[in-house]
Amino acid sequence: MSVSLTKSLAFRQKIASLVSPLRRVRPRVPFWKLGAHRIPTLWTLYRGLLRYAPSELIRCRVRELFRQNQHLTGTESTRSKLRQGHQWRDVFQAAHEGDTRMRNVLSRYDRLLKARRDRLRLEGMLREELAWQKRLKNRPMLTGSFLRATLSNRPLPRLKPQPLAITMMIKRRRAARERRALKLIVVNEWIDDLRREREFEEGLKKYANTSFEPVYTGPEGKDWDGPLYRVRADIHKGFDLDTERSQTPISKELKEAVMQARRDKIANKIREREREARGEILPCTIKRKIKGPPAHVLAVTTEKQRLRDAVVRSSASEVGYVGKMKRQLGWNMKHPEAWKVEGGWEQEKERLDREVQKIALENLRRRRASEDAVS
Repeated sequence: MSVSLTKSLAFRQKIASLVSPLRRVRPRVPFWKLGAHRIPTLWTLYRGLLRYAPSELIRCRVRELFRQNQHLTGTESTRSKLRQGHQWRDVFQAAHEGDTRMRNVLSRYDRLLKARRDRLRLEGMLREELAWQKRLKNRPMLTGSFLRATLSNRPLPRLKPQPLAITMMIKRRRAARERRALKLIVVNEWIDDLRREREFEEGLKKYANTSFEPVYTGPEGKDWDGPLYRVRADIHKGFDLDTERSQTPISKELKEAVMQARRDKIANKIREREREARGEILPCTIKRKIKGPPAHVLAVTTEKQRLRDAVVRSSASEVGYVGKMKRQLGWNMKHPEAWKVEGGWEQEKERLDREVQKIALENLRRRRASEDAVS
């Protein structure tokens, strides 16, 4: 029995010695930090691809793919990409050694990369242009008015839309002023507490027949008040700066810039009305057309009055049917006599009458000539 047990243990030990070298040893660090992975990948594959790349575009593509795949952590995906990279290296090396077919393949691949580069460059230019158009459309513009000085800002021109930097500046200063006020309340309470402690010590020293060393009174008591008074002085200095900011006058340069913006705005509105009068449809025209009277007025208007209101809002014209409706509704028109142009100028009436007679006579002559020819 003991002999068979000894043979069984010896056999198991032999099997274990044969199987142990085949057991997988899992490293304690990830594979991308092992030299067995990094050295062949960088010094054999990457350098070989760059060395045998036939053109600069293909070399740039190799760098781009390595940058895209350098963060892979899965073993299967990494193995697949490395296998593909080694295949490319063999293709590059074969073309470098004179393989005509591989050279033609890489030449066509180079042309494809060039077309891709041109397409991406065009798309980038289009994106930049669209972004510029968007910024241009939403750029801050002077409205012709002022942002008055307050505790949070000095006099500023009012912009539409208001830049986010100005909004955040005002918000931060308001929050800082609130924190400063709360801090001042706390500091004043501490100063009051020290004053009460001094009063208590003085009263205790005066009415109690005991001797003790004071803590908050005497020369040493000033060490308690000094830091608090300095902090309070700094807080008041911040409030003084806020007051000075709110009392800042409007500078001549700012006033001139805002007045010029106001003049430009009026000139733009005049040109806009002239374009509308010529029949051009503008965004303000559409907005005015869809806009109606106020609700309290609309509730008491009749259908005919609503139709007239829609007509006069449809155009900036002061002649024709629109002008007629505006005169009936009592609108204050810029050119109240413009409707007379529809009938012609009075000084041209005699000439136009003569022309009408000439046309009538000519028509009568041609009619008689045609009748004579038929008969």
